Amino acid sequence: MLEGYFSYKKILISICKIRARQAKLRSKKHLVHLLSSDVRTNYHLNHKKNQNKVNDEDLELLNSILPPRRKWKTLKKDRRYIDNHQKIDSIKYNTEALFETIRYYKDKHPNEPFIINLNRFIKDIQDSILNPNFSFMTPKIIPQAKSKGQSKCRPIALFNLKDRIIISLTNQYLSQFFDEHFYSESHAFRPKRFYDDKTIVTSHHHAMDSILKYRTNYKGKKLYVSECDISKFYDSVNHTIVKKCFKKLIAQSSSSIDSNAERIFYKYLDSYSFVHNVKIYNNTKKYSVYWKQHKISDGYFGWIDNELKELKYYQNINRNRIGVPQGGAISGLIANMVLHFADIDLLKNKDNKLHYVRFCDDMVIIHPYKKQCKEYYDTYTRSLKKLKLVPHPSIHFNFQNRDTFKEFWSEETKSKSPYKWSYLSKNSTRWIGFVGYEISYNNEIRVRKRSLNKEKSKQRELVELTLSSLKNGQRKSRDTIIESVCNRLIGMSVGRVNIKNFTQIENDFCWAKGFNRLSKNNHIAKQLKNLDKYRNKQIARLKRELSSADNKKEVFIPKFLFSCIPKVSIFDSEEIRKELVSLKILTSRFKLTALKYDEICEDSFKLKLSNKYLVNERLILKTLISFKHKERNVNYYGKPFSYYFHLLEK
Repeated sequence: MLEGYFSYKKILISICKIRARQAKLRSKKHLVHLLSSDVRTNYHLNHKKNQNKVNDEDLELLNSILPPRRKWKTLKKDRRYIDNHQKIDSIKYNTEALFETIRYYKDKHPNEPFIINLNRFIKDIQDSILNPNFSFMTPKIIPQAKSKGQSKCRPIALFNLKDRIIISLTNQYLSQFFDEHFYSESHAFRPKRFYDDKTIVTSHHHAMDSILKYRTNYKGKKLYVSECDISKFYDSVNHTIVKKCFKKLIAQSSSSIDSNAERIFYKYLDSYSFVHNVKIYNNTKKYSVYWKQHKISDGYFGWIDNELKELKYYQNINRNRIGVPQGGAISGLIANMVLHFADIDLLKNKDNKLHYVRFCDDMVIIHPYKKQCKEYYDTYTRSLKKLKLVPHPSIHFNFQNRDTFKEFWSEETKSKSPYKWSYLSKNSTRWIGFVGYEISYNNEIRVRKRSLNKEKSKQRELVELTLSSLKNGQRKSRDTIIESVCNRLIGMSVGRVNIKNFTQIENDFCWAKGFNRLSKNNHIAKQLKNLDKYRNKQIARLKRELSSADNKKEVFIPKFLFSCIPKVSIFDSEEIRKELVSLKILTSRFKLTALKYDEICEDSFKLKLSNKYLVNERLILKTLISFKHKERNVNYYGKPFSYYFHLLEK
């Protein structure tokens, strides 16, 4: 029953997870604030602005139903670690800490205002799922540029807090209800299920594993591969077809569906349509304020008007409800429900030699015979057209032409008609690409070029963000800033590992985790070294620009700087500093300006100190010059800039 998914505890855990994710986003902004003294990066003044993941109203609601951050409990050591050596990730930690805090106040201080508000909010959610008049509010549409600087955007639907929780928990119920029908090699948006002799949640790694396993069974034989991708699936899926698929699956199910879940599913569809809620923003003159608000000049949401007209799916597209929300949990289930019927058409011949893998709307067909591979590809595309979906046009490749390879790996090439996958044969390719990986015919694995470029852009953007935030002042020293950025770059790439723990620790939120099926070979070694080189380049750039900025600033000379000179005491060091002030080499606040630094670096320059310190004048001058460019050893997590260390030697 649906009500079992809406228990007090499950709703509370959902609320805690949302708050924990918000804390992680805030933490990233706070790290910038700790380094910069620029008012625009001051987290405490600006953390409520430009909240894309949570509405302003939702922030106020979260603050009213949850305890303030300073009251959160600290988890005991046995709950902070997995197997007593690995820390749990920050989202899990904050979720559990917040849950424990609420449980404590609920038992000990039940009259706290936030506990009363929380109980009222949870009761409202529980009543809403049983209320036949309940409807979802139309979500806010947040444009997300496909890449930095691009005007073309995808629409991210942002539901309010209450609706998000109802959508998420209803999706859990529906996913579990329908999962028995879905094809085993469909790996996206599935609940925990029995797969490959294990009960797991499958991911893109398992899609890649299945291809490797199939390839091993056909060792030494050529294979044919075709790929198909759907153009604007979430924005073009038809509501009427979604409802038909939904009803068919219910009719085929061994148990009856909860009527409340069925009603909520239909209300979810009714809350949004790309044609009526998003397409209107493509009128940039009328909605120029909208695009300015999101800081995207000449922004627009990509659409497939011409393709839909050519396929003649609709007489008048504006009279149809088309498109489901990107960002709503139930949309992933809708993708599996609709494409399940394309899967059935493709698999109905029960060909044991066919290998078909799908990850959401991306699919790959592999077969030892070209003719059958082509027939299966045509069957699949015909099924998509029955579902009023738009497959990308397929492209034929002649690999004897070198220019073909550029087109083959181009980001614009989405669908591919059958091509030969072989090691030595003519007019064939050694590599195929799927879900971020590339697999060679001899089972070597490397990362797709676009995935490498995304990681490089993340490294570059972090350094650019740091430098731009420091233009109007910095709160920390140059070395502290470099250390902070180094640690974050390493954390993004391989997680917070070091030489002692790398064999034990698995990192959840890092690049290495996203490609944990990589194995040792020459191709990946070159790719990983390339990433290391690029990261070194970004850190060198950071150091260079910070040094350039430091040369223009005043440098504070500490009290006991000169006590490192033999026979100069800490008291003498203070006196020397005072004399340098009187000689106007230092300012009244004991700072050395860039102008004075240039003067004292000249060969003929003399400090003109009193006779007591005249004997040490050369060493005092040398100490003063070297202090401005003194660097400390910067510590960072992991072996220096080594993806190769963590991924391949492990």
